[in-house]
Amino acid sequence: MGWSTKAQCPHITWETPQPRTEACEECGSDYELRVCAECGHVGCSESELGHDTDHFRETGHAVIQSLPLNEDSFTWCYTCESYL
Repeated sequence: MGWSTKAQCPHITWETPQPRTEACEECGSDYELRVCAECGHVGCSESELGHDTDHFRETGHAVIQSLPLNEDSFTWCYTCESYL
């Protein structure tokens, strides 16, 4: 689908909850972490074990943000297959 904006994605929440942990909740990795924009779950990226994607598949929570949360963080929607 390519690049998108938050207004075009129906899955985006306007406020991301605080990350629940400082490491992946499943494996403990602290490398390339993603936070679920719906519940604050922290999972490692696909370059590790893909626990962020597993969380989406298990819960349907479609939007993640890269950690640490700052001006360089990106937002991704699994359902739209697009950066926001």
